Amino acid sequence: MGETARGNGLPGAERLEEAAALFTLLGRIFHGVPDRELLAAAVDGRAFDEVPFAEGDEAEEGRRLLAAWGDACGSPFSEDDFHRLSAEYTRLFVGTRKVAAPMWESVYFNKDRMVFQSQTFEVRRAYARYGLEVDALSHEPDDHLAYELLFIGRLCHMGAEAARRGDTSETDRVVADAVSFAVCHPMTWVPQWRESVERHARCDFYRGYAALVDAALRQLEGELGSACARVAAA
Repeated sequence: MGETARGNGLPGAERLEEAAALFTLLGRIFHGVPDRELLAAAVDGRAFDEVPFAEGDEAEEGRRLLAAWGDACGSPFSEDDFHRLSAEYTRLFVGTRKVAAPMWESVYFNKDRMVFQSQTFEVRRAYARYGLEVDALSHEPDDHLAYELLFIGRLCHMGAEAARRGDTSETDRVVADAVSFAVCHPMTWVPQWRESVERHARCDFYRGYAALVDAALRQLEGELGSACARVAAA
């Protein structure tokens, strides 16, 4: 069970940093094309032997699949390992005609599978409230999964900093925003995205990644969701 601050039900700084670390890692893994340096560090450092924050059977299944993929890679991580994963990324998330597992929220809420819809601008406004914006050079819509996960990670880190200062109202406010964003955005479409990944993936990496993303979001809502009620009652 996660550590709480001074027994008052607030998440402690250490637990929030665990959440921040996990969501940031998940966001970085999926940000842009596969990052060879990041993947090599994860495999060679056995980053998937343990994962922070996320608990339960689904999280363990995701971790197990990621670790199995890492064990099957060369030591050290090789160019062949990287090219195989890059090809799988392209097949699943880029495609030639129809994308097998789209990574943008908007696609899941219109029959034409279009991007830059209302969901894109809703998440853009959420980022802007914290002075954040998507890098224009990326050419990706704001509701790309990586950006949504990185935003949650950023809010969890801010909550941890507030907890260290002893600012309970700020901790609750930021954590409540993280949970509310997760519930209103990635959690509305990640389960469907995960199903698509599991149906089409040919390697353990993306099956494990999708399972861990889903589990991390559920953990966030289940463990930290009480902050929303406290903010509403304040």
